[in-house]
Amino acid sequence: MADSKLKTKHFLSARGIPVPKLYGVIRNRDELQNFDFNSLPEAFVIKPNLGYGGEGIIPVVGREGSDFLTVSDDRIPIRQIRDHISDIIDGRYSITGSSDIAFFEQMLFCDDRISRFSYGGLPDIRVVVHNLIPVMAMLRLPTEQSKGRANLHQGAIAVGIDIAKGVTTYVVHSNKIIEGPKGLKGFEIPYWDEILLISSKVQLLTNLGYLAADIAIDKNNGPVLLEMNARAGLGVQIANLAPLRKRLERIRGVKVNTPEKGVRIAQDMFGNKIEKDIQHISGKAVIGDKEMVDVIMKDGIFKALASINPVVKRSVIDTDFARSIGLINEGEVIDKVKLKFSMSDVRVQTVALVEDLPGRQYKLVIGKRDLSDFLIDPARKYKDSTKKISVSAKSDSTPLDSGSGINYSVIDNELADIDRQARLVYHLNPLNLESEKAAFLRDKKYNPQFVYPDLKFDPFRLRERLKSIVCDDSPLGMIFKAKKDEILRKLSLVEHIGTDAFSYKSVELFGRPDEAIILSAKEYLEGKPAKFANEKLDIGYEKAVGVFESVLKKYGLNDWKVKVSESMVSDCMAGKENILFVRKGAMFSEQRLNMLIVHEIETHVLTAENGNLQPYKIFGRGLAGYLETQEGLAVRNQSILCDKDMEKNYWPALSVLAVNEAFNMSFRGVFDFVCSMGFSVDRAFRVAVKVKRGLEDTAIKGAFTKDYLYFKGFKAVKEFESTGGDVKDLYIGKFNLKDLDVVKGIPNLVKAKYLPEWMNG
Repeated sequence: MADSKLKTKHFLSARGIPVPKLYGVIRNRDELQNFDFNSLPEAFVIKPNLGYGGEGIIPVVGREGSDFLTVSDDRIPIRQIRDHISDIIDGRYSITGSSDIAFFEQMLFCDDRISRFSYGGLPDIRVVVHNLIPVMAMLRLPTEQSKGRANLHQGAIAVGIDIAKGVTTYVVHSNKIIEGPKGLKGFEIPYWDEILLISSKVQLLTNLGYLAADIAIDKNNGPVLLEMNARAGLGVQIANLAPLRKRLERIRGVKVNTPEKGVRIAQDMFGNKIEKDIQHISGKAVIGDKEMVDVIMKDGIFKALASINPVVKRSVIDTDFARSIGLINEGEVIDKVKLKFSMSDVRVQTVALVEDLPGRQYKLVIGKRDLSDFLIDPARKYKDSTKKISVSAKSDSTPLDSGSGINYSVIDNELADIDRQARLVYHLNPLNLESEKAAFLRDKKYNPQFVYPDLKFDPFRLRERLKSIVCDDSPLGMIFKAKKDEILRKLSLVEHIGTDAFSYKSVELFGRPDEAIILSAKEYLEGKPAKFANEKLDIGYEKAVGVFESVLKKYGLNDWKVKVSESMVSDCMAGKENILFVRKGAMFSEQRLNMLIVHEIETHVLTAENGNLQPYKIFGRGLAGYLETQEGLAVRNQSILCDKDMEKNYWPALSVLAVNEAFNMSFRGVFDFVCSMGFSVDRAFRVAVKVKRGLEDTAIKGAFTKDYLYFKGFKAVKEFESTGGDVKDLYIGKFNLKDLDVVKGIPNLVKAKYLPEWMNG
């Protein structure tokens, strides 16, 4: 990925790393011929996607007539620009020598504090990172000799940087130490801690063990990642007068959990101000003077605010708190207890004193004896994480467990919280769907280039939380273990949005159509009418909102709200936080509106409500693999109540074939395929979006496979019903049919309270 600037840009920008804006992409001569250069802003940069060493890059700062002006005051006619892009496409600047892609991106303007040391162009800061630890850094300054470029081999200046303080040290030009401009030595780099943190995060997100991150400081936006290098040059050693290899050897074996910790270790180990022996700092977590601690008990984990006090020799636990979590018995008087707790992902087992802690703000005091694995930073701000997971030491109901001492109520809360954060549909909705739709419909050779939202969660943290969950081999344990594994696959899928591995990750989570289901879908589609009747789409989304609200009210579901959303692929969707979403601008016929009521409210909403009445939240959010049966039940319901000849009745079978074709076709190919099956242009575009979302360049082969489950589930529910199964059993909560017998064996399970009116009749 490091060799592809576009893949790097798309992948990292979606994960919260600041990168320059993308203005346009040219992949072949047809696109070059049709490209509108007037659509570009006054200032931009032309880059080869697979370029290296700064070759092939042209920074444009303005125009004169039809000519372009570069940072080095060269004037280039548009014909020459076209020739240059043609050379890029031919692979002239490609690191592999193969054909390449040209793209236009935002011109960054250097922070004034640094630009005074530079000749034109854009200075950048190169940070070498390994094992999440920034090990060495330098400032690269363009010169007249380098023609405004920051590449050392072209004549740029390299300036060493003290990792701890972000202050410049030695100035090097052409491998020789020089004085450099006045004020350059001892200059404090702006945003230094943020630059180191971005570099470490890039290494974590890309999983590239060793890399160099090139970061510029834009005068308007602050630090921005330009690119990352898997084979960075070694000039950084000369600029720092230090051997890189020794620094890499020093961090061998150091355990680093987070980028933040990697930055702190780097500043301790490699700064000129603070030098410590590696054994002294290896693996230590940084904590503040108060921390939220997980007290580990047999029946669950209980959170407590702790005061960090190295002046006190032994740790102390509050008497009432110890009694409330079962550490000591009611009425028992005891002066010390065995205590196991986790703080900043480090587990500690100790003997703590039992005392009444005044004020009751702190439930624990962590003393010197238990702080040997931590570094205390008094300036570190405490973050209250108790709102994320509500685990009470005492509750009105008795915690349910599997009989082995594992508290599955605690695990249920934890899985629900993690699953809530990893929102798949949100992260899969293209931000530029409408503009790309317009471009697609305008140009018959165009395939959409989708941009996706930034990640709204820290995948590393969530994965670590999931890995810490332990389940037994009881039926209940197997249910929660399966859900834990499914969420891990879901996290991986979301992380790989926009990458070449996305389709593979989708198959891991949802599977893909096999020959039997493909054949069944084809047979089902053979029964569709030669031409669908024209539906009168005369009900606007605003009126539909009112209809949905009245249906929810009819079922007594007053906690559910209907909201309008602009960024949706579907017209209507039941969310997991008691919200029914309706797409802004959607139009409905009366029949289609009724089908959505049956599908979204009388299936998804009602099963969610019944699931919420069960002893575990997982029944409302969904057991592993629940989607297949949920969607199958919804399709079954709408097929019973609505006209069989409606186009919507054939969408599930169509999705099976579209998913299958997407593995061998571009977006345009899927669109044409759906049109050839007799479906409308609007439906063809929506189907293509549904099976191609998750890819950035939809010209490539691959698919998001989830939608084939609608038809697969429909077939399974119909078979269940035909062999005597009671469909009402599927309303108990959200689960897969194959788990029905296990679900029925869960203690304290209640019958479905909410059923469709027509089903009760």
